[in-house]
Amino acid sequence: MRKVHVLPVGHEMGDKGGITLLKDIGKTIEIPYHSYLIEDPEANILVDTSSSVRWKELHPVALSKFWPVHMKVSERPNRVLERIGFSPDDIDYVVNTHLHYDHCGNNALFPKATFLVQEDELLHASSPSWWEAFPYVKKVFDVAGLKYKSLKGDFQVVPGVTAIQTPGHTEGHQSVVVELERSGVVVLAGDAIYVRENLEDPILPGLYVDARMYAESMQRIKDIVKKRNGTLLLSHSREYLSPKGWKKLRPGVSTFD
Repeated sequence: MRKVHVLPVGHEMGDKGGITLLKDIGKTIEIPYHSYLIEDPEANILVDTSSSVRWKELHPVALSKFWPVHMKVSERPNRVLERIGFSPDDIDYVVNTHLHYDHCGNNALFPKATFLVQEDELLHASSPSWWEAFPYVKKVFDVAGLKYKSLKGDFQVVPGVTAIQTPGHTEGHQSVVVELERSGVVVLAGDAIYVRENLEDPILPGLYVDARMYAESMQRIKDIVKKRNGTLLLSHSREYLSPKGWKKLRPGVSTFD
């Protein structure tokens, strides 16, 4: 049976204006990190790898100052995986929703995996323009020996698990749609939607390269969740949208099947 495990992998402190455009600017909040293990009979798929365990060494000074990372040893992705019976070597694929520092920071921990990234994202992350450069830290994803597979559009990783294009936050952002036996469809939004307010106000997140594409991607996800009576999981929120409304993730690893 296919399962989705929600892995709590630390948090950062940052300006709420980065999550809700022009709203609560200057208010510092805790922003949780989540990675996801999709356990499937055909492959083990990890979605995103959080901020680097070596962030103090690898992040530029300005990034470290404005978005400081908090990650206990027990919250490192490899340690969380170990607690549920997996090792980094068990991961067949890593889907990076995008290559910002807080979604690919620990790619180096998974040298045996194939990394699935949209072609546009690889191009922009490798040579970003000035307006998009700040969150890209090349040292955490441009690691010798890692195997990247560039995707062009929606891509079926295995039957029942599909990476879908959701650009706007970045040029090549993608989300993941998972079909589960009991829970039905689960959408892993990445940074296409940050928090409940983005949907309910509605309000765009504050960090983007294209507002129109961002809004269209948010709508694509909303349509999938509504039409298929699905569940929406958000990388930077401890709330999730279930078919019965908003709920809070319990402490520790949560599992959907």
